[in-house]
Amino acid sequence: MLIAIILLPILIGFLSAVWKGGARKTRWIVLVALQAAETALVIAAAVNGGDYATDIWRITESLTVALRLDGVARLFTVLTACAWLVTLIFAAEYMKHGAHEPRFLTFLFITEGVLLGTALSADFVSMYVFYELTSLCSMPLVLHELTRESVTGAVKYLYYSIGGAFFVLFGIAVLYANTDTLNFAVGGTLTGAHTPLVLLAIFFVIIGFGTKAGLFPMHNWLPSAHPVAPAPASALLSGIITKAGVIGIIRVIYFIAGADTLRGTWVQTAGLILALFTVFMGSMMAYGEKDFKKRLAYSSISQISYVLTGLFILSPEGLEGGLLQVFFHAGAKIGLFLAAGAIIYLTGYRSVEDFRGLGRRMPVTFLALVFLALSLVGIPPFGGFFSKWHIALAALEALPGALAYIAPAVLLVSALLTAGYLFTPIIRGFFPGEGYALGEPIREPRAMIVPLLFLAAVCGLLGFVSGPVTSVMEAIAGGMM
Repeated sequence: MLIAIILLPILIGFLSAVWKGGARKTRWIVLVALQAAETALVIAAAVNGGDYATDIWRITESLTVALRLDGVARLFTVLTACAWLVTLIFAAEYMKHGAHEPRFLTFLFITEGVLLGTALSADFVSMYVFYELTSLCSMPLVLHELTRESVTGAVKYLYYSIGGAFFVLFGIAVLYANTDTLNFAVGGTLTGAHTPLVLLAIFFVIIGFGTKAGLFPMHNWLPSAHPVAPAPASALLSGIITKAGVIGIIRVIYFIAGADTLRGTWVQTAGLILALFTVFMGSMMAYGEKDFKKRLAYSSISQISYVLTGLFILSPEGLEGGLLQVFFHAGAKIGLFLAAGAIIYLTGYRSVEDFRGLGRRMPVTFLALVFLALSLVGIPPFGGFFSKWHIALAALEALPGALAYIAPAVLLVSALLTAGYLFTPIIRGFFPGEGYALGEPIREPRAMIVPLLFLAAVCGLLGFVSGPVTSVMEAIAGGMM
């Protein structure tokens, strides 16, 4: 079953490459149906309750490529499959007038397959292989438009990914020499005391995986890559693909090093400082950016570091808050990027200065934008509030000294900045000012507004009834400590 979960989207990708004839509508219906089948397969495996595991390739006696479906893998695989399905429905309309559609779909599906492999990996070597494939296969999505900006963004994405991979590779080599196995195990697998070299290796791995997650100082590829990619690719890059770095950091902290042995070390302190600085920096840069997609890219830098802050607190509640942020950030940010894509597709406008009156002309898109923004800011009772609340409480309870108060303060300031850079275009869209000629209403295609409304409902309604989601995240977190 685990191999099928990875292989099916890869096979769909190859089908997309060779199936170029016939009616476009028929082709898209088949592809969406196949992705729905993949989503159903992933959900069926996740809810079954078994702890599946399987070996794919035994490289040596101690190095294998193997898969395992544990709590972390369940969360990320379900999120990935559902996000791909929703985004694919949107892409059916968005890519209608774009070139090289088969190539786009090919890499979109193959990226899903290898990203699922990253989440399902049972050991460090397997995860490294799939993680690298995720970078290589998603790079053509950034490159897709073949403009000067997209080529530059793709090259920067590739260079940063390779640089981060070298950090991780160094860490793997050191950790392999200091542990009995590179298999993931709750509580960690390192033997003996954590020497300065081992701690440095763990920090290097965090920086390496943090590159994908946009952690300072390896963040600069995001504002170059996200705005130039097609909107469906931008949505998945921000909402899901960047979380490959989060998966890597979770695995090294909680399944290789061990949270108990890292707690109180300079690695925890350095990780927290970098994450909090990234939260603030990303929000500040987003606040001053006019291009809406670039503004959302800087926002991703900030919001994903909320997750990392929760992880680095090294407490059950901090971990629970980080996992909640993974969930609600995915819904909100995918929705925001798709909304930006709808605006660009229907009007050609990219700058928030041009959004005047668009809320009246595109009411459904902007209504969804309101709900998505409220969640990302963290306004109660929307979903994003609960993740940030748990992270702030965890910081106050578990962090020593000044960090216990600095962390919630940074999160609060970032939330205010997030409100500033997200509510401004919304207000401009609904309240253009006196004497402004609104123009004719814009027809909003159903294939675009249905995914937007669904994601807005996820962020809104699940906030009102957050108990089941919180219980799931609490159970996953409890199984990792």
